[in-house]
Amino acid sequence: MLLNQLKPEYYLILLFIGVFFLTYTLLPRIRNISFKFGLFDTPEERSSHNNIVPTFGGVAFYIAIIFTVFAYQKIDVDGVIITLFTALSIMFFTGLKDDFHEISPKMKFLGQLLSVSLIMFHTEFRITSLHGFLGVYEIHPIISIIISGFLLIGLINAYNLIDGIDGMASITGIVVATTLGLLFYNLELYFYLAVCVALVSMLFSFLRYNFSSNKKIFMGDTGSLLIGLILGVLTMRLLSLGFEPVSVIAISRSEIPLLLLCILIIPAFDISRVIFIRLSSKMPIFSPDRNHIHHVLLDAGLTHKKASIVVGFINTFIIITIYFSIKYFGLLVSLGIFLIELFFLIYFFFVINKRFQSKKIKVKIRRFLYKILRGFVFGNKVKKFTKEHRIAFNKKLKSIRLLFF
Repeated sequence: MLLNQLKPEYYLILLFIGVFFLTYTLLPRIRNISFKFGLFDTPEERSSHNNIVPTFGGVAFYIAIIFTVFAYQKIDVDGVIITLFTALSIMFFTGLKDDFHEISPKMKFLGQLLSVSLIMFHTEFRITSLHGFLGVYEIHPIISIIISGFLLIGLINAYNLIDGIDGMASITGIVVATTLGLLFYNLELYFYLAVCVALVSMLFSFLRYNFSSNKKIFMGDTGSLLIGLILGVLTMRLLSLGFEPVSVIAISRSEIPLLLLCILIIPAFDISRVIFIRLSSKMPIFSPDRNHIHHVLLDAGLTHKKASIVVGFINTFIIITIYFSIKYFGLLVSLGIFLIELFFLIYFFFVINKRFQSKKIKVKIRRFLYKILRGFVFGNKVKKFTKEHRIAFNKKLKSIRLLFF
């Protein structure tokens, strides 16, 4: 009787506490079982850790999220619970198989495709209309499924790729799920809000062990693929909204894509950056390397915790600035601000990048600047420019931190 009289907010608080302690209790037990059966990640050349660590933290995530989905099935107004459960299970076992014994990218993609195909049966997770953008309104169902499925698979893999150091995927997931949860709260879509609360809770709980020196555990593909799917589904639910529901959150329908891009800027930026580098280097897209943003931050001297916090701060800053820009200045101004922030984001990771390829590009830029600016730097009195002049010019660049050279 007492529970029935509680407000929705109190149910969400109870959910947060319940999922937190459920995950907190499960993780050390999963860790012990992993060691007992010799199931752990062994460091290799690309690894960012030096010791063997269990990689099955995602098992606790799966149990916690399934508990949430079924506990809040009564407020599932879209009737997606069975589809969601099945899709999550397929993704979970795909990741679990990969954590047990690494599978090929094709097999992993097949698991993702099966999971996403089930999700696409619901129009609530598809982009069915462009609402007049470029003169297009309703989209043909087949085209809608292809576009929406492609975006969802892209989001899953983007999140999977940022899980490279302690805390990175967790902090990014917390920032994204918190922001999406606030939007669902204002939209009164409480089932999806409950999923967001559960995600934030389990990731906070996971951080305790992920940052630990003696009780460390990784989420593995089991966790990153699962959370990537959930965040992707939540994102697609917002993209499927019409004009009237969106007005509740004080922004227009045409501004939703930009806001969601800002919310997902870290995984979107990382996967775009890596694909661009691999294609420009004539490498296969799925080939492993050390060009992810977390590798850049580690090479710059940051610890796992500091790198993850920096990324979380960048993500939060972009979300806040663009949301209030959209709210008070409109889409065009907000798009301009976003492009400026994106430029500085690209510049920041280029400046601190200590990889050999990046250094070669910096040297070429430095030489180009030297040829153009040497007259302004040394004046017209110098007729012949020597090696000493170039060194002096480089010192001036270093003094103003232009290229960190």
